[in-house]
Amino acid sequence: MIIPTLNEEGYIGDLLRKLVQVPDLEIIVSDGGSRDRTLAICRSLGIRTVSGPAGRGRQLNAGAGAATGDIFFFLHADSCPEERVFPEIRQAVAEGSNWGCCSLVFSENTLFYRLVAAASRSRARFTSTCYGDQGIFCTRELFNRVGGFPEFPFLEDLAFSHRLRRQEKARVLPARIVTSTRRFRQYGPGRTLFKMQLVKLFFILGVPPARLLGFYQGVKKVD
Repeated sequence: MIIPTLNEEGYIGDLLRKLVQVPDLEIIVSDGGSRDRTLAICRSLGIRTVSGPAGRGRQLNAGAGAATGDIFFFLHADSCPEERVFPEIRQAVAEGSNWGCCSLVFSENTLFYRLVAAASRSRARFTSTCYGDQGIFCTRELFNRVGGFPEFPFLEDLAFSHRLRRQEKARVLPARIVTSTRRFRQYGPGRTLFKMQLVKLFFILGVPPARLLGFYQGVKKVD
């Protein structure tokens, strides 16, 4: 289990306290320079950490480099897997699926979030495009074969999925990941969803992820 963090004290403790109860699970937190209590919380729970420059792609690769297992599972700090996620991942790999993700649901059970989650699950099944809030699992062999994550600060999961799906179709597990709605709350659900679709389009058109991150966060225009 590899979790990238940057100032995640509000979420990382609850997630780690659940994960430490999972048998035979190696947990690595890859931190990008947190200035809050993220690392202190990890240390208090006996969690292994690696630290380096911020940027999720870079952090995820650093975490994978420190891992010892043959199956990697990448997850955002504000997402929480059901217990059955882990046996389902092992079973999927045993059946020949070298990568995939879980079924996304949100922490708020409104119609809007149910529809977004359903669209996310369908996208993963039909286009083999998975995101970090769904949890991405991948065998070490396939991870190394595609060169890991591109070292982008943003949309690294989208680009990673594109690398993986050239090799084989993603396996979407029935087990669920419950993800926070915090990214929708700052600018509002509708506006955030619209911006998310725009940045994906701009990325496909070749706009650099660093520029798209500024646009998504509302600090610069895309031109």
